[in-house]
Order: sequence, then C-alpha cells, then structure tokens
Amino acid sequence: MRIKTELLAHAALAFATLSPAAALAEDAPKPAEETGIVGAIKAGKPLIDVRYRFEWVDNSALAENAYANTIRTRLGYETGEFLNFKVLVEFENVASIGDDHFNSTTNGKPQFPVIADPDATEINRAQVTFTGIEKTPITIGRQAYNLGNQRFVGTVDFRQNQQTFDAARLSSTFIDGLSVDYLYISRVHRIFGDDHALGEFDSDSHVVSATYDAKKLGKISGYGLLLDFEEAPALSSRTFGARYENSLVLDADAEIKAGIVLEYASQQDYAANPFDYSEDYLHGEGALSAQGATLRLGYEQLGGDGVIGFSTPLATLHKFQGFADVFLTTPVNGIEDIYATVQYDWKDGPFGAGLNLFATYHDFRTENGGADLGEEFDAGVAVKVRKNWSAELKGAAYNGTPTLADRNIIWASLRFQY
Repeated sequence: MRIKTELLAHAALAFATLSPAAALAEDAPKPAEETGIVGAIKAGKPLIDVRYRFEWVDNSALAENAYANTIRTRLGYETGEFLNFKVLVEFENVASIGDDHFNSTTNGKPQFPVIADPDATEINRAQVTFTGIEKTPITIGRQAYNLGNQRFVGTVDFRQNQQTFDAARLSSTFIDGLSVDYLYISRVHRIFGDDHALGEFDSDSHVVSATYDAKKLGKISGYGLLLDFEEAPALSSRTFGARYENSLVLDADAEIKAGIVLEYASQQDYAANPFDYSEDYLHGEGALSAQGATLRLGYEQLGGDGVIGFSTPLATLHKFQGFADVFLTTPVNGIEDIYATVQYDWKDGPFGAGLNLFATYHDFRTENGGADLGEEFDAGVAVKVRKNWSAELKGAAYNGTPTLADRNIIWASLRFQY
C-alpha cells in the first residue's frame, strides 16, 4: 500500500509538471520591472555634473578688470537597453553668482573683458542610440562629439555652456584595430547660448574619420570635414587631413617613454564661403617622460594669405595656442606656435589625491612673414579627489604686441561628476 501511495504521488507530480498550466507558468514573462521599458529605466544611470568656477581677467586694452563667479549644473539620465535602443536626456543650467562684473557676450557690459559664460538654461543632450548592429552604434539627436584631440571638432567643455550638435552619428569598431566614424550635423549649439546672435548655426555639415591602431607601429588617422554654416558662410570650409602618433618604451624599469605626433591638413573654401582660399595646417610634437615627469616640445602652424586664415570654428580652441584665448580666430597672416610643456603626474599625492602639475611656454609669430605675435606662459595644477571630485587652479600671462593687448587670467574651479 505504501509503494502504491508513493507511485501515485510521483505520478501526480509528473502530471502537474507536464500539464499546460505548468507549462504556461514556466513560460510566463518576467515582471515588467525586470524586462521591457521599466526594466531599461531601472537599469539606467543618472548623470550629474556640477562645476563652480571663479575667473579673473586683466586685459590691458580695457580700463576695467573682469571677474565672474559661475556655476554650471547638468542633470540627466541614460536608460539601459530595450529592443536595442538606449535613450539619454540631459539638461544644463549656467548661472552667475552675484553681480555681473564681466562681459558674458550677452549681458550688455562691453566695458569689461569677455568671460564667455552667459546665463543659460537648455536641453544639452537628447539622443537615441541603436545598438542592434554589432560594434556599430547609431546615435540620433542632440549629442556631444569630440573628433580626436578636438583640434577640429569638440565640445568646448572648458566653458560652462557645452557645445553640442543636432546630428546623426554612426561609429564602428567592427574590424579589430580599426575605428570608423561619420557625423552629419544639422545644427550647432555653441557656447554663447540661445540669446547670442551667433549662438547657433544652421548646418549642412559632414565629418568623417578613421583610425587604425597598428600597436607598436603607432596609430594613423585620416579625417575629412565639409562644414557649411548658414549664419556664418565665411566659416564654411572643406578640410582633409592625416595624423600619426606613437609612444615607445625606452626603459620599462625606469618608466622612460618617448612619443611623437605628426599631423597635416589642407583646407579650402566650401559652400557659400565668399573667400577663395587654400591653406595648410601642420603640427609636430615630441615628448619624453620618466617617473611621472614629461617634457613636450611642439610646433603648430595654421596658414593665412593676408585676407583669411585657416579656420577651425568647431574646435575646443582653449586647448590650443595658449589658455589666454588670444587666437580664437586665426590671424589673416596665419600663425606659428612654438611651445614647450613640462608636466608632472603625482598619482598618490597628499591625502590620496592625484595631482597634475603643468607649465607651458608659447612663442607666437605669423606664418606669412614671421611677424611677432607675442608670447605666453601658462601654468596650473589639477587635483583629482577620489572618484567624483576634482579641482583646478591655473593661470595665463600673455605678453602682447602694439596691436595685441596684454592679458592675465586666473581660474579656480571645483567639480562634482557622477
């Protein structure tokens, strides 16, 4: 009797397991909070970026000095994937603390030197990314974009209002060692904000690039830019260039490395540009580093024909030709920049902070004729505290010419990123 009872119990269990109800229960979809749209939202991440900065400017061409206390706040969210799609939305606010004692370019105070951080509230990014093609994401919407070292296209993140683009982007790393990128830009949201007459550019522009990493043989990149701006036709241009960079370990035990950068680009007028011109860009840099200390020596040239100079309107210009931003527009006779940088990375500084100390000297001359364009000395320290906090203190001293005013600038900032 006992054996019969056990057999009946096992039969009942088997029947329950094989019954349609059990099969439906087994195949039932997971709760919405684990999959689907709700799951994608729960799997996402918040985006928080808050930066306070003090900036002081002394421009010898103006009687008044400028100082600005500004705070930039970015808040956003990026979802996880759902049906091979991700969504990112980010808002940005820039606010001046206290009375404006500077020319923000939109506050009507031209008696002060320019500090280009106007008050603004806007959608910084709003994009959808499709990830259904292996190693080839496609992003459409308002987005941030940096091309290489940002010499030709960048987000200008040094300024409080970031430069972003209404664009469609396809990037691919499907082939090992090769990355390919294409960007179509329909509108540029510049650092000056919506209240500035040239705060936005309607655009019909294309940017394409490819980089091949040959490991020990270095990286070689090629790029092309067809820039067409309705509001600024004189900035429309066609540029093609190539860049090579490599780093060699000379002594692994002593951490001694040598690096080299070589770059060339050619530019011509494009679209409705009223000027007929053709100019070149040259850049060469050598570096030697040991035990965290680095010495860089470089030469950069942007051509000019006496009427118009080589143009880089979408670049993160603060990174190049000195922090004082004297040459945001290339002089009509072009510019040559001979520079030297010393840098020290202290990974385990006081209280566990990472420190980066740097100083750079620039000597500027015209590319066409070799006339003196002044000299500049930049120096500063950047501090990284734990994962989310960073601070920076830096300064620039530009010694000008009879036609280019002297400038002295100091920045101090504190940033939280999550």
